[in-house]
Amino acid sequence: MMAQILACFPYFLIGGAIVIGVCGIIESVCAGYFIYQLYEYAPLTPSNVCGSVITLLVLGLITCMIAWCAWKFLDFKNKGQVIIFSTLFMIITIINVSAGIWALVRHEQVDLLPNAHLEQMFELAISDDKLLWDHMHSKLRCCGINGPADYRNQDAVPWSCCDTSSVTNPSDDKGVCTSMYAHGCQYAVINHTRSILLYIFLLALCSVLLQICFITSMLCYIRAYRERRIDQMIAQSFARMSKDLGTGDNLLNQQSKYFKRASDA
Repeated sequence: MMAQILACFPYFLIGGAIVIGVCGIIESVCAGYFIYQLYEYAPLTPSNVCGSVITLLVLGLITCMIAWCAWKFLDFKNKGQVIIFSTLFMIITIINVSAGIWALVRHEQVDLLPNAHLEQMFELAISDDKLLWDHMHSKLRCCGINGPADYRNQDAVPWSCCDTSSVTNPSDDKGVCTSMYAHGCQYAVINHTRSILLYIFLLALCSVLLQICFITSMLCYIRAYRERRIDQMIAQSFARMSKDLGTGDNLLNQQSKYFKRASDA
């Protein structure tokens, strides 16, 4: 029974390597999407929030590459190669854990941007980056940095700050706005960033759990293979001892027959 399990185990590990490779691709795609979301509202996005997700993006590509090499070149019946492969995945898992913890720490440390930076961003909001801010207003349902009052020194509040949920024709910017978004975009972007960092942590957690399952399977295979080798060595030792004992018995029988003939003579 054990021999049949060990014979099937390498094929199970090959299938696991393929699954790990596909999950590495998914991890990279998700990480790339999260990077896009973090930079979607770049003017108000806090700094140093992309390190963990960039790490996951690189790890996903490395995982996919290692899984492909394992599928093409690794001999899962070779204990040494399996140990090397397991060690590589342990290193990747540890780095994944670190990236997840990093994202969780940044989730708790996201702070408001300095006032000098906000003033500079608002100057761009009414000039070069107006389209980006209009998109931000509509998507996050916010207005300005701290609210519509930021535009008190301007000619008018942008139409994108208007709450068009109750307007018959939202695309018509010639009408009268009866309700504006009361919240500023600074807090909306911070909450948006925290949500993405939490998703990054969950992505790292899922990757780690899957990799731990695969590593555990490989370690079980290594242990079963080692126990089988020990059993084979013990069986060979007993067979050798039995053979030696059988040879000794034959010699004793021959000697006894020789002495018996000599005494009869």
